[in-house]
Amino acid sequence: MKKNKMIIRFMVLVMAFALILFSGCSFNVSDFVVDTPKDKEVEVINDKEDSNKECETETIVNTVVSYVSTDSKVYSSTAEVVKNVADSVVEISTETVVTSWGRQYISSGAGSGVIVGASDNTYYIITNNHVIEDANDITVATRDGVTYKATLVATDDSADIAVVKITSYEELSLAVIGNSDDLEIGEDLIAIGNPLGSLGGTVTKGILSATGRMIQIGNYSMTLLQTDTAINPGNSGGGLFNMKGELIGIVNAKTSDEEIEGICFAIPINIAKRVYDDLISYGYILGRATFNVEVAEGTISQKAMSSQTRTIVYVTSTNSDSSTGFKEYDMIYKINGVEITSLLDYNIALSKIAAGEEVEIEVYRGYISQSFWSSGISFENESTTFKTIAKQYGE
Repeated sequence: MKKNKMIIRFMVLVMAFALILFSGCSFNVSDFVVDTPKDKEVEVINDKEDSNKECETETIVNTVVSYVSTDSKVYSSTAEVVKNVADSVVEISTETVVTSWGRQYISSGAGSGVIVGASDNTYYIITNNHVIEDANDITVATRDGVTYKATLVATDDSADIAVVKITSYEELSLAVIGNSDDLEIGEDLIAIGNPLGSLGGTVTKGILSATGRMIQIGNYSMTLLQTDTAINPGNSGGGLFNMKGELIGIVNAKTSDEEIEGICFAIPINIAKRVYDDLISYGYILGRATFNVEVAEGTISQKAMSSQTRTIVYVTSTNSDSSTGFKEYDMIYKINGVEITSLLDYNIALSKIAAGEEVEIEVYRGYISQSFWSSGISFENESTTFKTIAKQYGE
């Protein structure tokens, strides 16, 4: 294709918040709202001698252990389950320093978490990434009202999982981890969480509505469990339990359409545990791919002086890594032959690539162009194709 001198004038539109639509409904991660309690829910299980559970200790890394269920009995009532799991429920509160128009203020949030691992006097808590994201201060409160300063261990936005740790010289209960692959549609589920950020220990009950739901959460696509268990702001990051008192999911989203009720979602514990293990061991998800570039969404005019636009993904920074083949302002057109029209497309394409894999990239090179009236990014009409090796995210 011959290169012509026509350029496509493009003005970047930066989006601060994304409205997530799925079949006419939106799915909220409420923690993005400033000074609003963060969605999260906790799952817990009592590890005390009256638990009546048979479980084995599994080494995750070094001396960090979690309790993985073997043959657990089914409790006859919700009250029995709650009695055996409630001590592992924790409330999480955060403070984030926000700078706006040259001024700083503190934004607070709240949610829940589940104690799932321990090493001597250190306890590890699983929650959602969006609960603690960008937080400058994290505080954990146990069921008996004792508060602890928490430290972030590691987090991953694509999986919406984070791990924080606290130090306690009193023994704390750990959740017993179940097997989300063994769940049956229609079985009873229980959520224990901190709705509204001020109602810690709240218990709600429902059923498993579906498994394997592909749901868009922010700019990522996730495979989730669906439940009609009541979930509210403050529940995110906590747990969903079966009638054996086993942790089978980490709550992270619900529908926000006012005409729809009883559609809530949780990360299957088998997925969450794999992420947790990697975050504890490496600080990142092993095998997650990256191109070591920063990208953003923008809009581009279909034709000169036209009001018709389409969404694109372009490179805002290459992080001084020229080995990837990307250049600043590149419009990413295709990854392994798949057209990229949004950040969701970009992240889905990355999720199908392993670190160390060779990838074919097609871009339109961009550059800053200025006129008397405006400035923006313009792209050449001829595309450039190259191959690059995906890097390990987090290294």
